[in-house]
Amino acid sequence: METCLDCKKATETVIDLRTGDTICTECSLVISDHYIDDCQEWRTFANDDNSDQDPNRVGAPTNPLVKSGGIGTIIKENAFSSSVSKNDLLGLSRAQSLARNKEEDLFKKACNEIKRMTEDLDLISGVEFRACEIVSKFDVDSSKKLRRGKQLTALCAASVSTACRELKLSRTLKEISTVASGVSLKDINKASMAIKRLLRSDQDEAVSDAAPQVIMKTGELVRRFCSKLDMSERERKAIREAVEMAENFDIRRNPKSVLAAIIFMICQLSQTKQRPIAEIALASEVVENTIKKSANDMYPYASKIIPKWYASEEDIIKSLGGLIGT
Repeated sequence: METCLDCKKATETVIDLRTGDTICTECSLVISDHYIDDCQEWRTFANDDNSDQDPNRVGAPTNPLVKSGGIGTIIKENAFSSSVSKNDLLGLSRAQSLARNKEEDLFKKACNEIKRMTEDLDLISGVEFRACEIVSKFDVDSSKKLRRGKQLTALCAASVSTACRELKLSRTLKEISTVASGVSLKDINKASMAIKRLLRSDQDEAVSDAAPQVIMKTGELVRRFCSKLDMSERERKAIREAVEMAENFDIRRNPKSVLAAIIFMICQLSQTKQRPIAEIALASEVVENTIKKSANDMYPYASKIIPKWYASEEDIIKSLGGLIGT
């Protein structure tokens, strides 16, 4: 509905797609002209021999991390046309291969690998772009050229890990290694160290000094680990509060070990379901022996860390005293 100046009211209108005029259906007044249709165009720009049935008008979006923008022309060797001979096509294809930027092709391959990893891990698009941006620094640095094979996959996995840490997303190297096929944790750790050195030396980047110092917060892991263990909301709340309280004490353990120990203690005090330590170790990616040692270190503070509404001091001593307080 648009307002017609002659009818002095809102009226039904029609659009003449041939002329681009918007016309009033009551008095035939042309209300506006040069209408631009912003819908997707489905015309087929196929070859004369109908070998290409792709109805898309344009290709992929430009890539700001690539010098050419990711825009290029590819000549297929098996493309035949009545106006161009097969020998001419082969000659053009060979010329294209000589002029092709192999480093750029390798970087595009790395970007595709990063995209696959972030999709498998269900990460936000910002992680993908930042990881690609980190890899692009290796393409610029002549002393740190990209390499094919496992080294490239390890670098992609390490860049995803670094991007997650910068964006404060809780993803461990062990989790990321599950989507990096054929690459060990040792290779990813080695690539991570190379990234840290490169970011430190890059003074123009705003995150050059911040990236290596980002520490994963224990609270970010609570939701994921509790979800894996299918814990009740009451237990999750107790774990979250215990994690916050644990930060006030001098517990010299890494965040994952602290969380695993808290989950272990909360499960031992659970009134509904006590989960075995092996199940907790699998969900938290911490070995059983480390969980026990961490819980033993935290036991002196257990009555202050574990919420009183969840368990009293007597319950804590009774349930945990003979188990880990020795």
